[in-house]
Amino acid sequence: MITDVVDRQWAQAGDRLAIRDAAGDVTFSHLSAWSKTISAALEPLVREPGQRVALMLPNSARFAAAFFAVARLGGVVAPLNPQYRAQELRYYLGDLEPAALVTDAAGVEAVWDVESPADARPAIVELVARDGVRVARSPHGRPAPLASAGSPPLLQQYTSGSTGTPKRVVRTHATLLAEMEALREAFGVDAGDRFLGAAPFSHVNGLVRTMMTSMYVGATLYPVAEFRRREVLDLLTREQITLFGGVPQMFALLAQTPTRGDANLCALRLAFSSSAPLLSADVDRFSAKYGVVLRQLYGSTETGTISLNRHPEPATCPQSVGAPLRGVRVDVVDEHGGALAAGHEGELVIASPFAASGYLGNPAATADSFRGGFYFSGDLGTKDAAGSVTITGRKKLLINRGGFKVNPYEVEAAIREHPDVADVAVYGAPSPHGDDVVCCAIVAATSCTAEAIVRHCRERIADYKVPTRIEFRDALPKSTAGKVLRSQLVTAS
Repeated sequence: MITDVVDRQWAQAGDRLAIRDAAGDVTFSHLSAWSKTISAALEPLVREPGQRVALMLPNSARFAAAFFAVARLGGVVAPLNPQYRAQELRYYLGDLEPAALVTDAAGVEAVWDVESPADARPAIVELVARDGVRVARSPHGRPAPLASAGSPPLLQQYTSGSTGTPKRVVRTHATLLAEMEALREAFGVDAGDRFLGAAPFSHVNGLVRTMMTSMYVGATLYPVAEFRRREVLDLLTREQITLFGGVPQMFALLAQTPTRGDANLCALRLAFSSSAPLLSADVDRFSAKYGVVLRQLYGSTETGTISLNRHPEPATCPQSVGAPLRGVRVDVVDEHGGALAAGHEGELVIASPFAASGYLGNPAATADSFRGGFYFSGDLGTKDAAGSVTITGRKKLLINRGGFKVNPYEVEAAIREHPDVADVAVYGAPSPHGDDVVCCAIVAATSCTAEAIVRHCRERIADYKVPTRIEFRDALPKSTAGKVLRSQLVTAS
């Protein structure tokens, strides 16, 4: 059990600082006692191992205490984004059927707005004050636990749904312990490190790579409930943060943040971005501004962390996501599943001791993506002779333009070279002829026209790749992990 390992670490750490958030400081001994208090409140509700408990809390010490409280009872943690509103909560709570929902006052208010039958609502456990707990609503019914054939389940998460309906992924104590040990080695972290928790803990990036790993090694965690770039920059400087894992938008914003000469990130020895492609221009701007090397990390909800660019000079290969972590294997295969030689583009397939075994309750999707011990990622990429991986696009996002295959990332890269473009997403929409139309949604930095974009593209890419449908938006629909929700763009087109 993960709590056996963490409890030993926390007992050794004692009165050292575990977490510093907006509410104050929490030592490891305090965190341990607090987590056990929450476990005691949940015990009458989580009557069997494997029962799901939804966690809807912002990045905070509360989240960490509640996460390990559920784990201690043998429950399955199902993190939910605290930004969800009534319609989203109705879907996720109905799908999860949790034995309880652990949340705060804002979460209680949001759940009361959800219209659902009384007997379908979970018990609500509200975390109050610094370490108080109260059951705000009693349970109805007794949800069935998740079955387990091996290591007990610990975590149920949803895929981002960037290309369709979210799928449920369950990971076990054993797979998560294996991943944290591999991350400890890859990150080179120990109890003396200071982690910035800016990526949402409701997502695998912030949850496993930041919150769980910091607690696993006994480091100090600095959660950020809401990303405000000036406050984050001050925190990085003041607390001498040593590890910061984020998403591309965060680093792009920090690179654009005016400084007064007081920003000092000299202690930051590992800054990595994941969840979406990192633009070379943002890498260059961030590194030039702060003197910190920005690295790309590759992972997924299904597999956990896959690789990290640990090249001594990552600026020479900024788009590389590096070599796989210890125990992880990445192959590049053709459309028939045959292995491709180094340098050839194909689908990336992953075999990993951290990976899930499939999608819960979705045998068709499981059969499609989990085959022969590998997870077929749908990502397109290459692998060099040294084993370093570069992602070039998404197989499922390829646009069929009259038989020609168009990679949307290639078109996006060309459009981003236009000085008036702040952000762009390229996608395919069905045409009356049975193929696809190349479409793009653009967030303009200044005045821009569709005609100018077309002229710009024709100077850089083949005619069949040039968008024929262009729309301008104030913002692109994105998940909390920074992924563009292309399915929403297709639906709206």
